[in-house]
Amino acid sequence: MSSRLSAVTLLAVLLGAAPAVAADVSAFDPDKDGTIDLAEAQAAASKKFDMLDPDKDGTLDAKELNGLLTPAELKAADPDSDGTLDKKEYLAVVAARFKAADPDAEGTIDAKELSSPAGVSLATLMK
Repeated sequence: MSSRLSAVTLLAVLLGAAPAVAADVSAFDPDKDGTIDLAEAQAAASKKFDMLDPDKDGTLDAKELNGLLTPAELKAADPDSDGTLDKKEYLAVVAARFKAADPDAEGTIDAKELSSPAGVSLATLMK
């Protein structure tokens, strides 16, 4: 009985997560077409960058990124090797994650794609 209850609980959690994903799409979808394009993703990520930059120096270090990127991802995204990401470098990571979350390469991400592992990874840089 307890395994059946656990399965029902898990199903309820999973079903409950679907509307949250749809809400996430609408949060990044100012034109309300039900999808996110790269410009919308980068606009949201630009706001996130500004929020993460409390000292307003125009860069994010590992502490300011607060785990959004692994040390290896930070190093790979930092072509000038200064240990920080400026907004252009941050948005390049967003573009790469957008591409990974758009497997059909149509240039937009819908709720299903945003709920994929690649989509969730992208969303962390936008919200």
